[in-house]
Amino acid sequence: MCNAVPVFEAKNKLPFFIHLAETDGPVPISRHNQEVAYIVSKADYEEMMIASKPQKSIVEKMQERRKKYGLEDDDFDYTEYFDSLRERAYFGRSDSEHIFDDVEI
Repeated sequence: MCNAVPVFEAKNKLPFFIHLAETDGPVPISRHNQEVAYIVSKADYEEMMIASKPQKSIVEKMQERRKKYGLEDDDFDYTEYFDSLRERAYFGRSDSEHIFDDVEI
């Protein structure tokens, strides 16, 4: 037997079950002894919606910050900058190596 409230009972006592959802949490509704729906409070629903939103990636967050500070149109060449970090003589040592220097792709 299912612990959920049958549809006909929920229909006849809807205000009671809404109050129950606000105070005690989601109320399962059943049809033919199978849960088919839930009555949830507005607070629970909003919490679920916030939790289900996809989180932004670090790149998206960086792009937003760049727009916020007016940096989306700067002409700094980040590719060249990061490539220069890999150059062997960048740190003043000609014998420095990068861990991927010997990897063949």
